[in-house]
Amino acid sequence: MRRTVGALVLCVLWALTPAGAEHGSDDTLLEPEQAFRFSARLVSEDALEVSYRIAEGYYLYKDRFSFSIEPAGMKIGPARFPQALWHEDEFFGRSEIYRWEVTIRIPLQTRPGSHGFRLLAVSQGCADVGVCYLPTTHRAQLAGPGSLLPK
Repeated sequence: MRRTVGALVLCVLWALTPAGAEHGSDDTLLEPEQAFRFSARLVSEDALEVSYRIAEGYYLYKDRFSFSIEPAGMKIGPARFPQALWHEDEFFGRSEIYRWEVTIRIPLQTRPGSHGFRLLAVSQGCADVGVCYLPTTHRAQLAGPGSLLPK
């Protein structure tokens, strides 16, 4: 409980501080969209891939990902994660994390219709300087194999 409260306090403090353009010697923070660059694509009629390019000095927690799709009639299977790194975290304890890049494969249990579907991907990460971000939701409208349409 103490760790969760501490992590939430850090998240709130981070949200109240201005973020800089680059994480560098002056320890300014990237906005979540720059720290964790999201992309998604339909790789076949029964699978999609979600990728994150993770900036140097940042990481994403493996157990903080969640995925859902719309319309409600479509269903996805359990996400397939690559091997993660072990990290001793001050707030969440021993955790599995991803650095640099991660691609997650998600099976589709319902085939996409001609109108496609919307993917909602939630993730949470931290900067090595000891600041954690609030969970972030990314959205992608997927229309067909290999395509990614704007929100």
